[in-house]
Amino acid sequence: MLTISTGAYAQSSVSLYGIIDDGLTWSSNQGGHSALQMQSSISQGNRWGIKGTEDLGGGSSAIFRLESGFNVNTGALSQGGRMFGRPAYVGLSNARYGTLTLGRQDEEIGDYIGPYSANARLPGGILFPHPGDLDNNGIDFRLQNAVKYVSPVMAGLTGVAAYSFGGTAGNFARNSAKSFALQYVGGAFEFAAAYTAIDHPATSVTDGVWLASNTVDGNYGLAAGSYKVLGLGGMYTLGSFKLSATWTHTQFGDLDATLGAKIGGHVTFNIGEIVASYQLMPTLQLGTAYSYTLGSVSATGQKPHYHEVDASADYFLSKSTDVYATATYMRAGGGAVADLAPVLAPSTSVNQLALRLGIRKTF
Repeated sequence: MLTISTGAYAQSSVSLYGIIDDGLTWSSNQGGHSALQMQSSISQGNRWGIKGTEDLGGGSSAIFRLESGFNVNTGALSQGGRMFGRPAYVGLSNARYGTLTLGRQDEEIGDYIGPYSANARLPGGILFPHPGDLDNNGIDFRLQNAVKYVSPVMAGLTGVAAYSFGGTAGNFARNSAKSFALQYVGGAFEFAAAYTAIDHPATSVTDGVWLASNTVDGNYGLAAGSYKVLGLGGMYTLGSFKLSATWTHTQFGDLDATLGAKIGGHVTFNIGEIVASYQLMPTLQLGTAYSYTLGSVSATGQKPHYHEVDASADYFLSKSTDVYATATYMRAGGGAVADLAPVLAPSTSVNQLALRLGIRKTF
């Protein structure tokens, strides 16, 4: 009788899920030469994960999620070689009071502004980022040691707040991060605003190569004492047509001598993007996007800028398998070279073109 009673009270579910993406990418100029590469984790990051829910009664549940990224072509782990380098957390959820989670989690620019950008809405994925993914719209890094609260939906509004504990002896604010978001969803229209601030990103964000290889920002991230991003995004749906737009303001501040010379001041990037997609038929989606990035280096007065145009066709063989073709072109100016980072090496000129054929399988 006790066994039956416990089973009726605490129902639990555990799910295994994943995504596998692979394909061929041709680029016009990487280090002065064209290249044909087999690349995985482009439309979406390859992953497998386990998530679970246990009903605690009274509208409350215990939840967990463990997610691992990998390169399908080599079998190597992604996210700096972590076993669970993607989200990994445990928490409590209540329909009335919201959800509280603890662990390794996304910051809110990637979670709430990213879904309105081309790298989430079109299958080009990380080939369609804002230059260098400087604003983390493509979720190139996550917050460690983070506690996050997500409110219940009230009149279409959802609020989110996250804090990542840093801490060194005598300075518990160092390497800490905070992130906030507010989203409204109502009918055909949705809108979100988000903000993230990170102290000393080079030592608090350790997700592999995001800062170390990012030549778009001149490696300013390695010398920055602070990293701040403010973002706005929204989408309007009219039948089979969807139109979305985003704007982000990214600042690498408190620059020091980490790069070997006193830089001083700050570097900012303002990025605007518009994305359109049309479901031509249930199995075929067409899409296009345009983004403009304007940078400003306070110490030198330089203003690097980037134009980017994207196009895609996505054909669904089934509900869980699709094949896609994408094209993206970048033209740089203001002393910058084109750089479709973080998945391609920089061009030696102001132009860079990338074409891709890929397949994606979800389970």
